[in-house]
Amino acid sequence: MSHSTMRQTACGLAYWDNGEQQGNTYVLLHGISSGAGLWAKQFASQAGQHRLIAWDAPGYGDSVALASATPTAADYARALKALVEEAELGSFTLVGHSLGALMASAYASLYSEDVSRLVLASVAQGYGQTTAEQQQQVYEKRPSLLAKLGPEGMARERGPFLLGQPTSSNMMLVTQAMQRLTLEGFTAASYLLAYDSIDYYLPAIHDSIDVIYGEDDGITPPAGMQALQQRYARIRLHAVPQAGHLLYVDQPQAFDEVVFGQMQQGTKENNT
Repeated sequence: MSHSTMRQTACGLAYWDNGEQQGNTYVLLHGISSGAGLWAKQFASQAGQHRLIAWDAPGYGDSVALASATPTAADYARALKALVEEAELGSFTLVGHSLGALMASAYASLYSEDVSRLVLASVAQGYGQTTAEQQQQVYEKRPSLLAKLGPEGMARERGPFLLGQPTSSNMMLVTQAMQRLTLEGFTAASYLLAYDSIDYYLPAIHDSIDVIYGEDDGITPPAGMQALQQRYARIRLHAVPQAGHLLYVDQPQAFDEVVFGQMQQGTKENNT
């Protein structure tokens, strides 16, 4: 990303940092099939405005894996805390997409003093409260696909389902992100998705939470986001038209207006 610098913490976590000292600070957490590079459009739009930090989650890209192969979201949160402290970030807006939303929720529940605002997008809620059979299927599905197809093959097969707007440029971003997947990191993240649940963390978060979703998302469908709001009344829903699961790639302007513009016009809000 031309508007940022790749850095690495002492404990081996890689992250992109645009280094801006004016405006607010935003920490961006990617999803299970993604990486820091997929936030390229946000780094471009916020150049000269806000400071953005986007990590490669443990085991992704150039980041070292977690010590545990059977992690919870709290394990990822503790890894992020080490990055936050080393970068001396102070308070920030925490943005989590898909599985990153589960990690972000755990972080906000454990380190509420750091998080001035929590934004969750295309929320992967986890399967921790489902049957053992379903959990095992979820755990095995994605790593077996990566092992079978390889990163580029997986991008070709899965990319169009992640995007509402699978243009050539958007597909290129997805492919570049998936090329940096590692089987170790992907398998650990799949364990998190299968065996943890966002409902273990959200009850401890008492501030309002913004949840953004794509109206054309078939991975984490709108109905799931609406059900989440029914369980947690402090959630404010924002629907983004003509956007799939990777809504910040599909419709970056609408996404940015909610995240960086504090809910200015441009998205359709569904608040109850």
